[in-house]
Amino acid sequence: MSKELSFKERMKLMMVRHRERALPHSIIALVILAIPFFGHHWYFSASVPSDTRPDNVEYRMSMVGDMMMGRHVHDAAVRTGEHIDRVFDYVHPFFHESDYVTGNFEAPVMNVADPEIDAQVEDAELHNKDIHLYAEPWSMDALVNAGFDSVNFANNHTLDYGDLSLQQTLEHIRQYEDDIDTVGIGDALKLSDDEIAEGAREAAGVSYFDINDDVRVGLIGFTDSFVQGFSAQDYVGGVFTPSYQGFAELRQRLLEAKMPEEEGGGGADITMVHVHWGDEYQVGYNDRQEILAQYMTNYGADIIIGHHSHVLEPVKIMEGRDDHRSLVMFSLGNFVFDQGWTRTKESTIAQLDFLDDGSKRMSFVPMFIEDTRPRETAGWTKFYRDYRIFRTLRQELDENIWTVEDGRLNVDLNAAGVLEGVDITP
Repeated sequence: MSKELSFKERMKLMMVRHRERALPHSIIALVILAIPFFGHHWYFSASVPSDTRPDNVEYRMSMVGDMMMGRHVHDAAVRTGEHIDRVFDYVHPFFHESDYVTGNFEAPVMNVADPEIDAQVEDAELHNKDIHLYAEPWSMDALVNAGFDSVNFANNHTLDYGDLSLQQTLEHIRQYEDDIDTVGIGDALKLSDDEIAEGAREAAGVSYFDINDDVRVGLIGFTDSFVQGFSAQDYVGGVFTPSYQGFAELRQRLLEAKMPEEEGGGGADITMVHVHWGDEYQVGYNDRQEILAQYMTNYGADIIIGHHSHVLEPVKIMEGRDDHRSLVMFSLGNFVFDQGWTRTKESTIAQLDFLDDGSKRMSFVPMFIEDTRPRETAGWTKFYRDYRIFRTLRQELDENIWTVEDGRLNVDLNAAGVLEGVDITP
């Protein structure tokens, strides 16, 4: 017959058993506590891809959304002792293996290290705005080092500091004009040929580049989101908005872009438009965006690159006059930013590919912003994140024109009727 243990004996036995289990329990507890601090690197981080371009791609254009290299993005670089171009650490191959790269730059460029400029910043803040952003000149170096060919400045932050931000931004644009082009900002809305020859910039000017000897692209920057005092006018600098002449100037630029060069036009075969529009943090586009997208499609826009909402919005095929069709990306979301909630960190790189068999596609690489830096989705969260990103982007696309392959959402532009008649193959 077993003897019943006394209370003191039972307590002693529990203490012995606790000592035996203490070490493994402590190890388990430390692992659990370490996950919030280190676990995101184990599960979420992506390595830098070594090869992002298939052999059958003859020409590739890459497009991204909002990039803001001030505020906490700037502070993160200073804190780590790195150059601001750290923000592109995980995406260099996507850009370096592209033939053309463009995005939206969401801030003026101001040299606050200059005491004369720094002394003016506080007084220059526009009082009709709550949030004021600026980036320092090293951000332009970061864009060049990353491989950007152009950026759009037509948005609702470029003139946060009034004329100071306008003049500072134009000054730095001119310093980098041999390395990177800009659209959507200028010394005036319209300028004479002589003024342009002397270095002045048109806010509504079209930037042209050639894919090959036969195919030319025109790029326009435009913002439907702005505040009073931002709009460029005749003899007045600023960004390209509809407030001065409605959409008439935008229509004229779209028409001129595709007019033959011998008739005074730009001779573009493809017209692309950066447009800053919509409602912040709203996943779906609004009625005004749809109307403006239809308007631009009617007058020849082929690819519309949307941004401003800081979240991804659907992609849509629009049909305009004479059966002309465009692909509208209502918002590519943030690309470099310091906002912290999940939807503002979901991102993508849109890549327009011309393939060697004559076909064309727009593919979307799923990205996630971590520590202000975009990187390709990876780890055990990849399936869920890709599902969310692709679901948003494709929700208004006919199921017959899109596929998901090799971790990308691919839209068949031939099947969609976009860029009909454009062929870069010999």
